[in-house]
This record gives sequence, C-alpha cells and structure tokens, in this order.
Amino acid sequence: MSMPPPVLRDLLDRYAGVEQKPVRIRPSTWQNALIRVPESLEVTSLLTHRRFTRAVPGSKTHDRTIGRDGVRAACAALNVDDTKEVLRTFVLVMAWGSGLVGGRNQANTAKAVLDPGRAFRVLSDSAKVLRHAAGFHDGALEEVHRWWSLPGVGQSFASKWWAFAGHTAGREWQPLILDSRVYATLNDTLRIGGTTRLAGSRRRADRYRAYVETVHRWALEFQMSGLDIDAERIEFVLFHHNGGAPPSR
Repeated sequence: MSMPPPVLRDLLDRYAGVEQKPVRIRPSTWQNALIRVPESLEVTSLLTHRRFTRAVPGSKTHDRTIGRDGVRAACAALNVDDTKEVLRTFVLVMAWGSGLVGGRNQANTAKAVLDPGRAFRVLSDSAKVLRHAAGFHDGALEEVHRWWSLPGVGQSFASKWWAFAGHTAGREWQPLILDSRVYATLNDTLRIGGTTRLAGSRRRADRYRAYVETVHRWALEFQMSGLDIDAERIEFVLFHHNGGAPPSR
C-alpha cells in the first residue's frame, strides 16, 4: 500500500496544531522499582539530569518532565559501547513511554535490567544494527525484531528504544514506534487490514518492517503533494488518535 488512506490526511489536518507534550514522571518511584539493580550502575540517573528532563515547579514529590526532544538528545549522546550509558538511557526511554501511569512498566523495566550484562548486549547490539542499517530491505529491522529478547519488554516498548537509539541523523528513514495506540489507529480508524496485510506475512518481524516502510512511503507521497510532513509526525498522529472515529468531513 503506497498511497496514504484519505482518512490519514484528515487526521493530519485535524491535529495540525497539536504537538506532543512532555511526559510527567516521578523519579523516586523508578528508583524504588529498580532498587535491586546494582547501585554502581546508577540506572535512574538520567531521570533527574537537567539536560534531558525538567523539574515540575512546586512538586512535593519532585516530579520532572521528559519530552521527545530530551529522549532524542540522550540517545544521540549515547555511547553504545558503555554499559552504564546504555542502561541509563534505556530507563529514560522507558520512563518517557510510561509517564506517571507506569507501575507495570517499572516492574517490567526492573525485570529487563536485572541481568545488566544481558540487557546491555541486547540494547547495544540492536542500536548498532539499526544505526548502521542502509535501507528497509537490508534485513536489519527484521533481524533486530527477531532476536530481541528482554524479559517484560515487548514490541511496544522495544520499538521506542529502536526509534530513538537506532536513529541515524541525515538518513532518509528511521525506525518508528509501533505500539497498541498506533495499532488501534491503523486498524480501527484507517482500516488498512492490519500490518499483516501490509507485509503479506504473519511474521511479526516482517510486519514491523512493512509498517516502517509504509509510513515513510506515505510521508513521501504527502511531501510530493506539497504537505510538509515526515514519518515521525505520522507516527505521532497515529499514536495520538488512538483508534478513535475518523474525522467527519
């Protein structure tokens, strides 16, 4: 499917002035959830880092906010060969994806990094493969999806890591987030027949690659028609709409 569904253009118009807001987090709850991780790794340190997060004025629980730009900056500064940096940045990504409603995700993050060595290998290797990927069809997206294995971290949050840690500046495409909210809009609002139809395959790795490729193709079609839009913006609109009814014309 190369041409964007007409409903997608309606969604882009509806949310033209809507920007993704920073997410509010509570670092203390993450510190408690990750108490069993070796203290020397300081895995929650970026949650209070002034470069990537902002204090919430007057918050008695010392809440902070994290925006997409902060997560992107942290991942851009990431040394993928440094265990501490990789684990800290992963926790930041998980916190951004969870917000204050993150109890389950905090538990899953703790489960994922309980074996720091294993977590580092999975996180670092996936970032390296995606950063060096040349195109949609070199197999990198499918490869990372197939061998990704972190306890408690499935595609929804894995793809958040891939999208940020696997980003390469200046490349014509980037990995994208594919979570339940994006799925809802693809299936219930756009009614594209699911990622299985996009991929012509039931394999989840193939379906993820097909989703990334399709959204970038849609962005290119919009650009050729004069609309200043990119794949990341489409991803956000799909996420933001969360499977709601199509806009009325």
